[in-house]
Amino acid sequence: MTSDIKRDLPLQAKLIEAAYKNIPPMLCVNMAAAFGATWTVLGEGYQLAWGWLVLMLVLTAIRLFDWWKYRSALTSGAVGAPAQIAYWQQNYGVWLCASAVLWAVLACAVIDGEAQHEGCVAKYTLIIIVSALAGGATGVTAALKYEGRCYISILLLSGSLALAIFSPVDIAIAALGLVFWVVMLVSHNNNNAILRQSLNLQHENIKLIADLKDLNGTLETKIIDRTRALKEIAHLDALTQLPNRRGLMEWARAFIKDHNNLSVAVMFLDLDRFKQINDALGHDIGDRVLVSVAEQIKTQLPPDAILARWGGDEFIVAVPRTVEAPGRVHSLSDQIIEAVSLPFTLNGETIKLGVSIGLALYPDDDKSFTDVIHAADLAVTEVKRTERGRALAYSETYAEIQRRRYDLSRALGEAIGKDELSLVYQPLISAKTGRVVAQEALARWKHPVLGAISPDEFIKLAEDTDRIVALGDWALERACTDAVNWGQDGAGVKIAVNASIKQLLHGHFDLKVVQILNRTGLSPSRLEIEVTESLFDDEHLEQVLGCVKNLRELGVEIQIDDFGTGYSSLSRLHKFPVTGVKIDRHFVNDVNGQGRVIVESAVMIARRFGFEVIAEGVETLEQAKALYDIGVDKFQGYYFGRPSAVACQKGFDPQWTSEVPLTTDGDGASFLSYSGLR
Repeated sequence: MTSDIKRDLPLQAKLIEAAYKNIPPMLCVNMAAAFGATWTVLGEGYQLAWGWLVLMLVLTAIRLFDWWKYRSALTSGAVGAPAQIAYWQQNYGVWLCASAVLWAVLACAVIDGEAQHEGCVAKYTLIIIVSALAGGATGVTAALKYEGRCYISILLLSGSLALAIFSPVDIAIAALGLVFWVVMLVSHNNNNAILRQSLNLQHENIKLIADLKDLNGTLETKIIDRTRALKEIAHLDALTQLPNRRGLMEWARAFIKDHNNLSVAVMFLDLDRFKQINDALGHDIGDRVLVSVAEQIKTQLPPDAILARWGGDEFIVAVPRTVEAPGRVHSLSDQIIEAVSLPFTLNGETIKLGVSIGLALYPDDDKSFTDVIHAADLAVTEVKRTERGRALAYSETYAEIQRRRYDLSRALGEAIGKDELSLVYQPLISAKTGRVVAQEALARWKHPVLGAISPDEFIKLAEDTDRIVALGDWALERACTDAVNWGQDGAGVKIAVNASIKQLLHGHFDLKVVQILNRTGLSPSRLEIEVTESLFDDEHLEQVLGCVKNLRELGVEIQIDDFGTGYSSLSRLHKFPVTGVKIDRHFVNDVNGQGRVIVESAVMIARRFGFEVIAEGVETLEQAKALYDIGVDKFQGYYFGRPSAVACQKGFDPQWTSEVPLTTDGDGASFLSYSGLR
């Protein structure tokens, strides 16, 4: 029996330590709940809450002092004896239960008082708070079985009994409270058992490690050898057997130490189109492609260069740069680009990749080798952003570009919640009547320090940093609100929102649209959603199709924006319940040249599928005439009006037609379009 007690002492000490470790967060939650409860109760006129809060603050101070004493004793090692364990366990239990009693007193007092009134806000608020505290206690007090049970029981039984005695109408809630009490006790018991088992295993593992150390003294030499081998493995990439990041940095430290008079050219290689190959052919083929590319690159390197895999589809080449051969780096980068671009065959598949390269010099571009790699990374980022498949030397301009992108990204997150963003409107015109039948709303951002930010810049940035979802939600709600507030002139118009594909894939976009329509009061039949041809990508086809169908069933119309700039499978175009297509301005600008074929094809396809056709970027009467002759339904462009903060509903004389002009412009409006994220 004595041996069992001694054996359990370390476990009990660990349980006490775990219990006291949870006191600070527990007290934080407890005080937050106490202030919330006091505020609620005072709102019902219970002035006793002030006294109760003072008692809770005093008790919290006592518990913090007790926690501090325990931490001091634990640091000094004075908590392992049986008497000390019993003392700290008793202290913990007393103050824990005292806290529960204070909550029980407040709950009973409020429930008794609320039984005489209707409204009962404080009563139910306290029930929720006490239940939440009890639920949390199943975890934070799991270390001490009986103390935790007592705490939970005082919290829940007092409230349940008070409801049953003082508020008979709440007898069902009282019964549920008893059921919840039983569930919490079971949960607490399970957590206690799991914690005990975990601590037992931990103790046994520590003991086992100690025993193994005693037994393995003769194996020290083997361990040292094994450690050396593991260190070598740690410096190599498992797939390509090239040095990894750690191996590259180790090489750099040794090289710089031994060759102080030499500079090092760093080439950051980022493969082009690798993700598409990986997604289309699978990761096994992708891994083999990486190995093959690594071999191709190695064949181009001089003996004194090192090739390392930085991660994913990124590689680093470090080449010592001598004064005698300053141009070797540029010629080497050209050789690598040419070698990687050569097609090769794997499993019967012809693989063709490209590579973008960023160049930086150590120590010219920076005094730290790590920072030089970062500089080369900035250079290759600029290559990927502008024109892939080439090499580019680092310039401080690229760091400034990335810094601006970073600053704008952070500022954009704040701008969405402020008044820095706004919408302006550009009219869309009926090709037949000349009436304004649509208004495209465009997002604008005026930063308080940087001034007006180009939409091309911040929309692309929002896409790249995933802030497009928040920006799109803001634009959708603002546009719907504006449409409702346009009054009689816009009473019959629709509003179309140009949504990013990321919005459609983020959560339940269709439900979000419903919520916004409910908040703004806009009818679903007045809303259009415009998306690009990325709608048809294989990667998310089914998810997007389900969302689009739900929106159509709701009454929302769907249009394909920038039609003709991507790849639209006709079978998928038929599968999606879209209602219209919007021809990109590049084809409209060339409508009297080769662009006419694209426009005519788009109109023909649209007529077959029953879609309407909108042409954007119309800037001359001649373009409008040509588009009307082809059969375009709606026009938009500078010829009809530039974006304005006030939506203009005034119509136009349809000079591009032979029909009789219509001079009215209010009642004939058929819908309002918004593509607000460009």
